[in-house]
Amino acid sequence: MIILMEDKLKQAISTYNKIAGIYSKYSSEKLLQFQLNEFLSLLKGKKILDAGCGGGRDVEYFTEEGYDAIGIDLSEGLIKEAKKKKGKFIVMDFRKLSFENETFDGIWSMAGFIHNSRDDVVKSLKEFLRVLKKDGILYIAVREGEGEEEVRKEKYNGEPRIYVYFKKEEFENYLKTNGFNIISSIVSEDDEKKWVEIFARKASL
Repeated sequence: MIILMEDKLKQAISTYNKIAGIYSKYSSEKLLQFQLNEFLSLLKGKKILDAGCGGGRDVEYFTEEGYDAIGIDLSEGLIKEAKKKKGKFIVMDFRKLSFENETFDGIWSMAGFIHNSRDDVVKSLKEFLRVLKKDGILYIAVREGEGEEEVRKEKYNGEPRIYVYFKKEEFENYLKTNGFNIISSIVSEDDEKKWVEIFARKASL
């Protein structure tokens, strides 16, 4: 039986709702200091959207650094956990953002796309472009590889999540064809997992 990608996303959200407390505790210990500082150094203003904020770790960091940051996630459980931290948090789908045009100076999306289909990537990037100000900055990190797979981890009670993988050149192309200029792009490794990490800027018309 073929499971539709939308149903796989719903499955991932259901899983995060169940493991929100465990996930938030684990991810809070893994602050990406270099990437966070690089992102902030590129911004021209103070308004930041964290798309796929999880347990709110990075929004709290931005807030403590004096930035006006808001985190969104589709998991109600994760947003509930995030609200225990400093910052603003809303349940929202970043394929259809409710923000006005040109609201944000930067969008941070660490692992926000790991459960989203390739069609969803295009929808989301168009929304990111819309809500970013002129020359706005995007940081995005996706899992490196090909295809997709179901992952069950013991530390998360064996609950299922579908991971979607992208090659570096593939995701660069998504950005270039949806209104972004690449600033830098690398493949990094963390706990034996490979990530495509990209800094990009909203292209001028």
